[in-house]
Order: sequence, then C-alpha cells, then structure tokens
Amino acid sequence: MNTKLLDSLVQIIYSLTTDEQKMLLEQLLNPSSNGLENQLELTALENEPFVGMWQDREDLADSSQ
Repeated sequence: MNTKLLDSLVQIIYSLTTDEQKMLLEQLLNPSSNGLENQLELTALENEPFVGMWQDREDLADSSQ
C-alpha cells in the first residue's frame, strides 16, 4: 500500500469544505450517478488469473500450513 499517497489523499479530503466532502461521499457511494460504475467494478480474488499459478510447483511449500 502506498501510505504516502493515502496520507496525501486524506489531507486533500480534510481540506475540502463540508459541502465538497458531502459531494465526494455521494459520488463514492453512488458510482452510477457520475459514470464511474465501470471503474469501480470489483472482481472476486479467486477469479484473478494469478491465483493458483504455482499450484503445480512441487518445490514450493503450502503457504496455508
């Protein structure tokens, strides 16, 4: 996680007026109202192509054990 970026975003959000913060919150909670619904689409982790890519590797230990 990029903590510097996150800290910068928090500072920017706190610098917004109350009305601007409300507008931001509305946009985040209702992505379809501002055309962001496709950008905020989440994918289940197990559907990601990298999951299981080393399952046939015998030289790697089972990380869940």
